Amino acid sequence: MFRSAVEILKTRSTLRALRHRYFAIEEIAGFFSGAGVWVYRVGLQVFTWELTHSGVWLGIIALSEAAPGILIAPIAGTLADRYDRLVLAKFIQFAIMLVTAALAVFTLMGSVDIWVLLGFALLHGMAAGFWQPVRLAMVPNLVPKEDLSAGIALHSALFNLSRFIGPASAAPILAIWGTGAAFAFNAFTYLIFLVGLFFIKLVNVDKKAQAGQTMVFYLKQGLFYITNHPALKFIFLNAIFAAMFIRAYMELLPGLSETMFHFDAKEGVAFLISAMGLGALFGSLLIGNFSTIKLMLRCYFVCAVSGLFFVTLFLSSGEFWFGALCVVFLSISTVGMNISGQFIVQSSVRGELRGRVMSFWGLINRSGPAFGALLLGWIAGYWGFRWPMLSAVAVTTLVCCYVISKRGQIEKELTEGQ
Repeated sequence: MFRSAVEILKTRSTLRALRHRYFAIEEIAGFFSGAGVWVYRVGLQVFTWELTHSGVWLGIIALSEAAPGILIAPIAGTLADRYDRLVLAKFIQFAIMLVTAALAVFTLMGSVDIWVLLGFALLHGMAAGFWQPVRLAMVPNLVPKEDLSAGIALHSALFNLSRFIGPASAAPILAIWGTGAAFAFNAFTYLIFLVGLFFIKLVNVDKKAQAGQTMVFYLKQGLFYITNHPALKFIFLNAIFAAMFIRAYMELLPGLSETMFHFDAKEGVAFLISAMGLGALFGSLLIGNFSTIKLMLRCYFVCAVSGLFFVTLFLSSGEFWFGALCVVFLSISTVGMNISGQFIVQSSVRGELRGRVMSFWGLINRSGPAFGALLLGWIAGYWGFRWPMLSAVAVTTLVCCYVISKRGQIEKELTEGQ
């Protein structure tokens, strides 16, 4: 009976993606790296707040992590379409490990002020800007198409499990050993991932992009595909506003904790990011059971509406623990949008264009919250966090309503393309 239950889980749930050995190795190694990244991110936010006590600087540091991706991510996507994605992944992971290790050493030596931190954040952002498009493009090369939705959902589930465990680990690391130890921990987890990459190989190799053209040509080709696709252009439009104005709160947690909820910044950030991870983990496991474009599209719209509702509740609350509960449900919605949106995009794009298109998708999801945080953090210096962020939610609601009004056209185009 137990064996039968295990077989059902492997064939009908998100866990079925683990049947594929190389995908399993990549995801398990990536889980450890992901936990380290969240320890790093909590440390980075807390360190920035301790150095400056400024919402603007929180936005600047967040943007410095994301801004390099504006130029680098599309180039990385082009490289991922032209060259061996696994080789690129190894080089990038090695580079990001070195940057993080150097930041740990400088921090432990007491040689970091806000400007040094800004420089390291830019370097880390450059390496990460190369990493995300390559990894997103590589996922369909590790799992067959019939298990792609399960693979994306499991990838998200492990990412969000790390988002739950990472911040929970960050609190004692920061309290006992300090920020330098948090950065060193992340560098070690990058090493684990790097070692894991040497034990996998790509099994579903895509056709390579046409050689002999300029980089600008390849970038234009990817952007032209997105902006002229009768369905994907609306998915990308909604993703831009959701990333900038719904998910921006993730980069402003120290300020929100102290000014809106009157809660200690270190503890508040750790609790709220763990709440995000808990909700997102549940959402990932739930949505991984959907496997068709039609179901994923409906999931996308439901999650978009529920996300607007829960972020409004979160920003309207003055009670920390109620706000944390809102974050759990908000994270279910945002991860639902991300998984369903990513599935829709990856399932609708030809293999030789996937790296470039996914680089723009990753760029939105990585840079959007940082740009939103910079803008809203600057405004918060004059009017506080609550009302500027609620106004941004109102703008996003209008965009979402417009996209939902096009759902018939979107569904028709996507399902006919299957």
